[in-house]
Amino acid sequence: MLGLGGSHHDFGACLVEDGRIVSAVEEERLTRKKVGYGLGPRLQRCLAADYVLNEAGITLDDVDRVVANDFLSPVYTLRFKDRVEYIGHHLSHAASTFYTSPFEEAAVLVMDGRGSERTVDGTRRGETITYYTGDAHGLRPLHAVWGEIAAGVRRADDLCADSVGSMYELVAKCIGLTTVGGVGASGKAMGLAPYGRSRYVEELAGSYRLRGGDFRQSVAQQRELARFIAGELSRAGSEDAAGEMRADFAFAVQEHTERIILEMARSLHERTGARRLCLAGGVALNSVANYKILEETPFEEIHIVPAAGDQGTSLGAALQGHYGMGGHRWEPADEPFSPYLGAVYDDARINVAIATLRGRLIVERPDDLYGRVAAKLAGGAVVGWFQGRSEIGPRALGNRSILADPRDPGMKDRINAKVKHREWFRPFAPVVSRDRQAEFFSTDVPAPYMLLVPQVRPAKRTVIPSVTHVDGSARLQTVLPELNPRLSALLDAFDRITGVPVLLNTSFNDNEEPIVETPEDALRCFLSTDMDALVLGDTVLFKDGQA
Repeated sequence: MLGLGGSHHDFGACLVEDGRIVSAVEEERLTRKKVGYGLGPRLQRCLAADYVLNEAGITLDDVDRVVANDFLSPVYTLRFKDRVEYIGHHLSHAASTFYTSPFEEAAVLVMDGRGSERTVDGTRRGETITYYTGDAHGLRPLHAVWGEIAAGVRRADDLCADSVGSMYELVAKCIGLTTVGGVGASGKAMGLAPYGRSRYVEELAGSYRLRGGDFRQSVAQQRELARFIAGELSRAGSEDAAGEMRADFAFAVQEHTERIILEMARSLHERTGARRLCLAGGVALNSVANYKILEETPFEEIHIVPAAGDQGTSLGAALQGHYGMGGHRWEPADEPFSPYLGAVYDDARINVAIATLRGRLIVERPDDLYGRVAAKLAGGAVVGWFQGRSEIGPRALGNRSILADPRDPGMKDRINAKVKHREWFRPFAPVVSRDRQAEFFSTDVPAPYMLLVPQVRPAKRTVIPSVTHVDGSARLQTVLPELNPRLSALLDAFDRITGVPVLLNTSFNDNEEPIVETPEDALRCFLSTDMDALVLGDTVLFKDGQA
């Protein structure tokens, strides 16, 4: 099964054989164009599809079925127009998370800006929230919310009623947090929120209605909210005051998003009685809210696919093609879902890439790779870490990562300013050994995909200050040896030197560029930023004069 995913952005492809994901990648990793806005006709080639087919050693003729979600830009499917079968956008999301979960049965909640469209009484509407149940026989929808769409100048400027994702993105854009294509950067707003205060919480409460798990917010209310934010910022009087207002609006939208998600989760539990919950859609990347579902609802276990945004619909399309359309019975795997689904770049490819830069690099191949790298990290080095197959989704999970010492209180500011070239307030994630997690964090629930935000234990906040956010929280990644043995070995080596089994982890990329995919990408990023060392497989590289 070949799955094609995305919408008008975040394109990707996934190949599934006998229910097992063989390979998956996001188009942006190959085109090097973040998110994929504005690529237009260039997408006719669909590089991601070629990538996953090549990794499997097959051609399109060997594929039984090509499945795409029906919100995917038609340009992306032109090459497959005679073969492609379409399914709902939210169904793709639901399949991406349920069929990668460890659950035999679960409730499924999909939340995003909007998905599939339809016209009702002359009004365009988009699917914004959908409840499902899943079991051995597949996925069944329980309830869906369809919001009115108000078209903007560009598709990225559309407003969609009754959409938690649209509300969050609107606030992010109004306070000046955007990313490529002018899209509201909800992830940035989530990072800014802990710096804010509650002064706008009540004002935002009047901008929507929430009853019995149904979220309602009209386009008129969204526009009024945008006018209110603009009016407040116009009266700020100084940039410092405006900065405080922006943080306060981020605090308010995060607070209300958490309230809405918790109410929807409780409502879904009442409908189903399920003990387990799967989440997908862009809103499921709100890792602060995800953790509160575990804390404050009756659900006992949750699973969030690491590619919860539109890039993950390629996984869902292929998996739904196998299970839902192919009639195969679902049985969860014994091992955790592996997000490491990219191509393998062997030593020969790495050596060729290094050879092209002879004279600019110092090359080492140490007998004790982990000890050498851990010592550099403990000494204050910022290290690019490139290993194995790239991870799917927007967050680096240890194969395309930048790593550093979390004990250094100045490390957060250094990496934001000198390496990532991004906003000062944005936090970094800790990666921690599974068997030491509860010693440092307020939960022992594994978080292998960096999608839960617990608290750092008070006694450990001064131990790992560069990964402790201003409110004492941390977006946690639990390192499971069975998923990432090399990162686990590096953590053990760092622990032996420092007594701390935690590292700072951020994605291997510069600001507003995709995560690196190839050895060549990694070398370019390393040489253009203030990283101190680069590890490509078993090879350690330094810039000339810096070893």
